Amino acid sequence: MISSLERHLLSRRQILQGAAGLSAAAMMGSRAFAAPSTPISFVGWQYQPQIVEENVKSFMKLYDENVNYELVSGDYHPVAETKLTGGQHIDMLYSEENYIARWHAANWIRDIESLPGVADIKAGMFPVSVESLSLPNGGPLCGLPYYAGYNTFLYNEEHLAKAGVQAPETWDAVLEVCRKLKKDGVSEAPFHAMWQQQWPDMSWYMFAAWYSEGAKVFDADGNFVDEPALRKILEINQTFYKEKLVVEDIMTLPGEGVPSYASGRHTFMVVHDYNHKVANDPAVSKIAGKVRNAIMPGATRSTMAWTAAYLMGSQPVDEERVWNLLQFFGGKAKDGQYHVIKRWALEFGLGSGYKEVMQDPEIVASFSKWRDLDISAKQLGMATSRAIGKAIWFPEWDMFMMQQVQEYIRSGSSTDQLVASLAAKASELKAQYQ
Repeated sequence: MISSLERHLLSRRQILQGAAGLSAAAMMGSRAFAAPSTPISFVGWQYQPQIVEENVKSFMKLYDENVNYELVSGDYHPVAETKLTGGQHIDMLYSEENYIARWHAANWIRDIESLPGVADIKAGMFPVSVESLSLPNGGPLCGLPYYAGYNTFLYNEEHLAKAGVQAPETWDAVLEVCRKLKKDGVSEAPFHAMWQQQWPDMSWYMFAAWYSEGAKVFDADGNFVDEPALRKILEINQTFYKEKLVVEDIMTLPGEGVPSYASGRHTFMVVHDYNHKVANDPAVSKIAGKVRNAIMPGATRSTMAWTAAYLMGSQPVDEERVWNLLQFFGGKAKDGQYHVIKRWALEFGLGSGYKEVMQDPEIVASFSKWRDLDISAKQLGMATSRAIGKAIWFPEWDMFMMQQVQEYIRSGSSTDQLVASLAAKASELKAQYQ
């Protein structure tokens, strides 16, 4: 018997039917060792897939295992939902935290609370990560951490020195400094952010900015909250675009807009914290060594924090085998090492949901080369997790929001009209999923 959520998603399947994943099994080559004949199926999104393949091979060697890794090359979560709705068997898959409750309600994933060692694993994680990876209202743990991050506020210190200004502490000050930087010829497009219509881009940027100004966006009952702080952030961003303080193609730039920032064109950027490493990497950035992190501007100076997940399918091919895979990627392997998590941290600057990992001397030394650790720790301590993401209807509202906010910024249309449409869509989806 399928759930009400599955029935709803089945009706949407044709919209997404054209999306497809790229299987990486053929790239693995033939295996010479004696491993189980039935492979563990693992589905992931398009971030450093060659590294993931290498990690899969390491797991197979350590555990004498058989894994089929499938790379989703399109918009990950809708494609994953298409696969799950169509009945594809998946043992382990990536997910952002705002899909966990939705996929659990559809009986596509299971919780892992009762599996061996979970109590110790939870004790070793930051509380915010445990909350992110669990079902709402103190529910059971559903995943292990892929990485933990937040949106950071970056600035080019050379640009600010030329303009004779300090890092701004309010959004009004950001706007005024950007106007000065443009007028003085320091930067033609001083402000930069992730405005692309993708789940980690415009969505995470808007919520980080909203939280920094103290906007709730949604209350504890899942009702959309129209308040001055929410409107202020919308109008500030519309002004950035109207006054050409951002590049015209900001909504379509590749790579979360990071290559454009690394070119030296911009002064400020709100971006995932690990991209600070890219901006200060002389191999790929023209402004390496000049990029500093600051506390987010705004009334509260908060930001959005999250923990991405490895989830277990509801019907694993073998619970013990799949649990081994989850722990290898999202925790310690049987040899006691954080093989995957530590590699992500050292090579790509990805933070971790584990206290032990973030206190590792090698990781501390590595991170200190490209960001101010005191500021990042302070910012993370002020961060807000997106509780509304646990609502099973939220991903659909989120996509609608990104579309509407992009159009609002481009067109210069009414804030009243936008806010009314966002509130109406939230009410519509809540009623639809009851």
